[in-house]
Amino acid sequence: MSGVKKSTSAKIRLRGLLNQPDNRTCADCGAPDPKWASANIGVFLCLKCCGVHRSLGTHISKVLSVALDEWSDEEIDAMIEVGGNSSANSIYEAYIPEGYTKPGPNASNDERRKFIKSKYELQEFLKASLRITSGKDSSSSSSQSNISGKILDTILTNSTQKEGMVEFIGLLKVKVVKGTNLAVRDMMTSDPYVVLTLGKQTVQSTVISSNLNPVWNEELMLSVPSNYGPVKLVSVIKRNVY
Repeated sequence: MSGVKKSTSAKIRLRGLLNQPDNRTCADCGAPDPKWASANIGVFLCLKCCGVHRSLGTHISKVLSVALDEWSDEEIDAMIEVGGNSSANSIYEAYIPEGYTKPGPNASNDERRKFIKSKYELQEFLKASLRITSGKDSSSSSSQSNISGKILDTILTNSTQKEGMVEFIGLLKVKVVKGTNLAVRDMMTSDPYVVLTLGKQTVQSTVISSNLNPVWNEELMLSVPSNYGPVKLVSVIKRNVY
């Protein structure tokens, strides 16, 4: 009976995480209603993207069905610790090159494979200081541990992360909820977004097109340096130029 209760409780926790707004689309292509997840990276995925994740090997991404597979409490705890798609993407997609376009729901398999491999295996969009090489020996516990967990542990645990002469002592999550009655900047409307700055770091929310009362419900993430100052939040109302 206790085993049944434990399994039911675990599934309720997982379902609650999946139902958060930022987890209702695939972390990699934006397709709606993802039914799969990478248990070690901490993201929810569509069927097409999960096939690419499987091809990377479990030392990079351990794919499970949200509804059909058995999840351990440890795997669900890891998913919750990461915080879902927005939190993971704020790390894995922190430095996507200008002009680079993420694959959409209708992208080809080749486009998905190139992007997902670059994002998770090659870690091309991470800060250089956060890139970690995973082990190749499948018998080693470290080879099965997730890269995302290593990155977050690097920031959050006693082994603090350094970038140049900057020492990071923690991770700050800021949830941007909504804006109300924003100023008009383009004829009758505007395209607002939010920018957060901490030290030399800057992160930006998504742009909400043509909306004076935008709703983001989006988590932004910043690394906290040892000598940190105030977090600066700027609401930007984009003016289109013709």
